[in-house]
Order: sequence, then structure tokens, then C-alpha cells
Amino acid sequence: MTPFPAPYPTLLSDDPVLQTALEAAVAEALTRFPGLARPWRAAMSFVAVDETPGGPEFRHAGLRYGDSCYTGSLAKAGAMYAAYELLRSVNTVAASTRTPQELFTRLRHDFDGLIDASVPAIAHTPGLSRAQRLPDYQRIFRPFPLPGGQVCAFRPDFQDHLNRMIVQGKNEDAAAVIQALGYSWINGALKAGGFFFPPAGTGIWLAGTFTGALPAVRIDSVNDGPVAQASTCFDMANLCAHILRRSLVDPGSSNVMHALLSTSAFVGDVPSCLDYSRRHLPPRNFGVTASKIGSGQLKTGVWVDSEAAVIETSDPTRRWLVVFQDSLTDDTSLSALGFAVERTIELASGGP
Repeated sequence: MTPFPAPYPTLLSDDPVLQTALEAAVAEALTRFPGLARPWRAAMSFVAVDETPGGPEFRHAGLRYGDSCYTGSLAKAGAMYAAYELLRSVNTVAASTRTPQELFTRLRHDFDGLIDASVPAIAHTPGLSRAQRLPDYQRIFRPFPLPGGQVCAFRPDFQDHLNRMIVQGKNEDAAAVIQALGYSWINGALKAGGFFFPPAGTGIWLAGTFTGALPAVRIDSVNDGPVAQASTCFDMANLCAHILRRSLVDPGSSNVMHALLSTSAFVGDVPSCLDYSRRHLPPRNFGVTASKIGSGQLKTGVWVDSEAAVIETSDPTRRWLVVFQDSLTDDTSLSALGFAVERTIELASGGP
């Protein structure tokens, strides 16, 4: 059996009305903030999440949303997804094994060859051993007996690293998660799931530990040349949309991932770029209910922010998913970004 998922469908559908609203809002922001860098810098995916009886539906607009950008810690969302995807696959095998030794032996026999072959660029990277490319199952999972088989959960220390990687954004914890999962599993799962596309080298890519613990494997980005953490706004938005629809991995895993992103928004060490109360900037008429941010320095020395955020207004029938990358980090840029988000919502909702 393969450990990899079938490709997830694209949930985002183009919305010309929302696109017009976004472009008008950005034009207004450029006029209202004369000190703002020109042209508009941030790449964006802007998604209206409409609540329907059949589940949320997702209408999309964007700016340079297909550009692969250096995205910093936002790429940690890819490692979070890969961890829960591996848990699902491991439990498929665990159900027909009787002992931990039998389980781990079968995983290495059945999964490792497929995982190692999934991303040739990683398999051929000098200085990266096969063991470093592959999951360390015993470091990640604790089996529990069931009648006729077993079930696995994350080991408590791995779960703690995963939680801190998302909520506190700790690089040391991210390194522990990434090393345990292995580059080939993380990026093989992203590729199989339809969130990374090797021919073009676009999508979500994570092949660096944030601490230098392992050699990095880099792909080209639009804003920073070869990088080890990259994404397009569109693919990150599609991954987050599946979390909101409870269709990423399975409903239980999606619920846990959503809870981590929600906790990050409310008590994370670094506030959302769109949380203007915590940023001590002029308030906006929306609140952030889930978030993962990334911040880093480009090779030019310029610092940039990235984020995937779920925001809400007073309208209970709709949420908004905003993914942006390559935004400057100064207060003017963040204030203009908030204005553009707020104004897009107003225009898309029929406001003047």
C-alpha cells in the first residue's frame, strides 16, 4: 500500500466580483498611504468562506497568488499537515499488527522505499543520509493495543514539539518535528496531496530545519532566489480551506489542526499581522480567529512577513481566509494591508 494520499481537490473558485473588490481596495490603499512602497508589494489570496448547509464554500480572488515566495515560518503549516497525514497512514497499518516491533518493521518495509523515491531532488542531495530523509516512526508514534490490532498516537514529546512549532512558532521545536518526519515525507505528502508541483517548482515546500540542523534543499522563489521554505498564496489557501471544510486528512485531524491555528491567533508568542489590537495599530472592523505567520530576512537584508489568517466580521454567514506573502514589516505596510482587507470585505459585501 502507498502511504501517500490521493490529490485533494481545489476548493477555491474564481470570483470576478471579489477580484474587482480586491483590486479597487488595493488602489485605494495606495492612494491613502502615500509612504507605501509602490507597486503594491504583497502577494495575496483573498477567500470568501460562505457558510452553507453542505459545508463552507470558497470564492477566491488574488494578486500574484501563483508566485512561489520565500515564506519563512508559514511553511511550518506544511509540516503540521504532513504529520497528521502520516498518522493516518500509520494507523492503517497498525490496525493489522499485534506488537510495536511488528508495526515498525512493516512501516520501514512497506513505506520507506516509496517515501524515499517520492522527491528525487531530496534523495540526491549531498550530505543528507537516507535515515535523515525518512520518518523516524519510533520517535513519532506510540502504539496502543486494540482487539485484533493496534492504534497509534503521537508520542507526547513529539506532540509538544508540534504544538509549540505552530502556537509559539519555536524554530527548535520545528526542527525536531521536521527531523522526525524527514524531508522526503513532508514534501512527498505535499506533492501527493496536490499542494506542491515539481515540474514548475511551485506550491508549498519545506526542506530546511530553521536551525541548520540538516542540509537544506532549495527551490527557486520569486522574491529571494533559492530557498528552503516557500509557498504560493493559492496553494496555502487551498490547504487552509480543506482544514476549514474538515477535509484535510480526516475530520478529526482537521479539527486539531484548526484548533492549533486558533490557539496561535489568540495566545501565540507573535501576534497576527492582521491583529491590530495586539500590534497597537489603528483598529479594523474584523478579528483574527486562526493564524500562522512567517517572518524572515531576504538575502537583500529586507524583512518580510507572510501569514495565513481566518478573519471574521459581524456577519455570521461568512468568514474570510487571507493568505499573503512578501509584505514589508513596517507599520505603514501593515496598516495599508489591514485597510485593503477591510475595504475588500466592504466592497465585496455591497458597501460603498
